[in-house]
Amino acid sequence: MLLLANLYVWQRVAVAADNDPAIYFLNVGQGDATLITSGDHQVLIDGGPDNSVLAGLGEAMPTWDRTIDLVVLTHPQSDHLIGLFSVLERYRVDEILATFGEYDSSLNREWIKAAKQSGAQLNYADSADDFTFGNLYLDTLLPLTPSVQLLDINEDSVIVRASGKRSSALLMGDAGFATENNLLNIYPGLIADVLKVGHHGSKYSSSPNFIKQINIKSAVISVGKNSYGHPAPDTLNNLDKIGVSVHRTDKDGTVKFAL
Repeated sequence: MLLLANLYVWQRVAVAADNDPAIYFLNVGQGDATLITSGDHQVLIDGGPDNSVLAGLGEAMPTWDRTIDLVVLTHPQSDHLIGLFSVLERYRVDEILATFGEYDSSLNREWIKAAKQSGAQLNYADSADDFTFGNLYLDTLLPLTPSVQLLDINEDSVIVRASGKRSSALLMGDAGFATENNLLNIYPGLIADVLKVGHHGSKYSSSPNFIKQINIKSAVISVGKNSYGHPAPDTLNNLDKIGVSVHRTDKDGTVKFAL
């Protein structure tokens, strides 16, 4: 018991001492789940299509830590949402950032009910939402104002830029060309070192102009076995042309970067 207590104490000391943020693009199959850590703070963006997110969290987070500071749902589709139900059951979540917009699906209704019952503070996403966790800065870029009704669920994705002392990452949800153009118009100087490629590498995301303008060095495609043709050859070709390093969760497993 003394040995276990000693291990527990030193685990906490090690985590507290390591304040450098890191981002983990978790391998959850055909879906999205991204964990960002900064010291003993954790932010989870999306939860993937099933409970496999729990295994990813278990590997990246200390065994004693059952608290997540912030959960962000980019949009209420199953491949981003289903795993969050298990997360709310297994972890204490302090705050949830999402659109909570009207979207006619039983899954979205179940999600809003679960979020309200979780005890977490609910925050209706808009561009005024900025968060600081230790050396991690999280900036919500879109939507500009809280969405009342989700007209195009992919293009209404919550877009987040995470930055630390070393680098930054732009997480695009399932957004496509329309949102990319919108971002460049609103934030003309927007840049990022790492891009979480929109919509699992769909041919309707990551336009040549967009990926060139944001000046990325690395791209991550969160993808698994699917019938949609993700990632599309056009998208892979666009990324290859500008010489970025491409990582895929279906081939590389969980992908980690220091921020």
